[in-house]
Amino acid sequence: MFQTQPIRAGCTAAMVMLLGGDQVAVTPEGRALIAALDLKAGAELAQSAARKSAGAAQRIRLRKACIRAWMHELAQCDPDITLQLIVPGAGLAPLALDWCATHPHSHAIELDYEQVDAKRALIAQCAPPSIAKRITCATCDLRAVEAARAVLGASGWRPERPALWVFEGLSYYISSAELAALIRLAFSGSRESRVIIEFSGPRHELTQDARAQTERYHQFIAHTIGAQDLEVTDIDAVAQSAQARIERLVDPSMLEETLNFPRFFHTPRESAMRMAMLMARA
Repeated sequence: MFQTQPIRAGCTAAMVMLLGGDQVAVTPEGRALIAALDLKAGAELAQSAARKSAGAAQRIRLRKACIRAWMHELAQCDPDITLQLIVPGAGLAPLALDWCATHPHSHAIELDYEQVDAKRALIAQCAPPSIAKRITCATCDLRAVEAARAVLGASGWRPERPALWVFEGLSYYISSAELAALIRLAFSGSRESRVIIEFSGPRHELTQDARAQTERYHQFIAHTIGAQDLEVTDIDAVAQSAQARIERLVDPSMLEETLNFPRFFHTPRESAMRMAMLMARA
C-alpha cells in the first residue's frame, strides 16, 4: 500500500539528512525515499548543529561518501562480500535501497527498533518489487546480541556466506561492549565478512578548539535523547574485544583528500570522527 502522508523522521535523523544534503541518497529510488519524508523536526536542530560545530555538515557528507566508496571498492575486489548487506540501526536512511537499486544480485537486511514498518512501506513505495523484495526490514534490540542473531536468521541471513555490515551512527548510542558484541556476531560466520564503522574517537588528541566544538556538539545531540553525552569509541580496544583486525582507519582530513572534497579539515586533530574497516582476526 502506498503512503499518502509523508513519514515524519525523528529530530536527529532529520537533522542528519538535512545536513547531508545531496550525499544522503544517490539513486532515483533513494532520493524518492528522502522526498517522502517529513524532515521538519530536524530543521532547527540542523541550524543549531551548524552553529555549534562548523564541520558538522562536512563530516556527515564525508562519512556517507566514504561508506559508498568503500562498498564499491569491495564490490570490485570481492563481489561476494557485498551480495549480503547488513545495516544495524538503519533508521530511515536509504543506504540499502541505493545499494540494491544499483546491484541487482545484492540483498540487504536492515535492523532497528522503531519505524521499521514505516521504512518497509517507504521502500515498497519508492522502488519496484524487483528491488524492494531484496531488502528486509526487521525489528530488533541491537543491545541483545542473541536476539539480534535470531532476528537475522529469520530475515534470511546466511552466516556461512560473506557479508558486509555497515555501522553508521550506531556507535554513538550503544556501549563499547555492546558494539564489540555486534562485531563478533558479524564475524561469527564467514571469516571473509567485513565491517565498516563510523565512530567518534578519543578527544584528548584534538586541538583545544576542536575538542570544545566536539563536546558541545555531542552533548547537544545527546540532550535531544535525554543523555549527557554521546559514546566515545576506542577502536583498538573494541577490535581486540571483537577478535577483529583494523584493515583501514581514516579521519576527515584524509577523506577530503582521497574523495576530492573541498578542504575543511587539515589534520586528524581537527575532528574526532573516524571511519574504519574491520576484518576477522586471522
